Amino acid sequence: MSSFADETRFDDPGTLRKPGPIGRSVRLLLGLWLLYVCWFLWTYPGALVSKAIPYWTALLSIAFALWLIPPVVNIGFGTDWRAWPRYVVTGVILLWAIGLALSAGSWWSPALGRFAWLFVLYTFGHLGLSFVLAAAIATPGCEMRALPHLWTLLTGRKTKEHFCPGFLHELDAWETQRATRSG
Repeated sequence: MSSFADETRFDDPGTLRKPGPIGRSVRLLLGLWLLYVCWFLWTYPGALVSKAIPYWTALLSIAFALWLIPPVVNIGFGTDWRAWPRYVVTGVILLWAIGLALSAGSWWSPALGRFAWLFVLYTFGHLGLSFVLAAAIATPGCEMRALPHLWTLLTGRKTKEHFCPGFLHELDAWETQRATRSG
């Protein structure tokens, strides 16, 4: 079995079932939470550089975005880059920090903080918008396929589907089974 970051198996259109009201509600809540985080970051652009949030919170936000970036890119754009998006961003941050430490004696700078801010803002924003859109249009499978699914709805041109590598796949299966038993 492949890892969360490496899963890029795309299925034919119509393979996956649409989420029910519970799955759509969970997607909406997750999306609104992530968009709130983005609103906070946008309102306080120096939050990852200054003391607007605790240091450990900034590092956890960056680490969480690094964990999420492969499926956001791979599933969202239909690519098969595996964990390379994470490796590239991690490499940029590490090389930048090492260069700063060697040249300025400090591993952090406002410019590196802004890069981290943009990276976290993009990752959480893309995922948050995808969750909200997936809830609104009942995207089958993974919320990261919401934009391609919207394209299908607008143009009639079919796009591939992808099962949700997170807990939503199990939630959708449970909800489908529950509806089947009661109906």
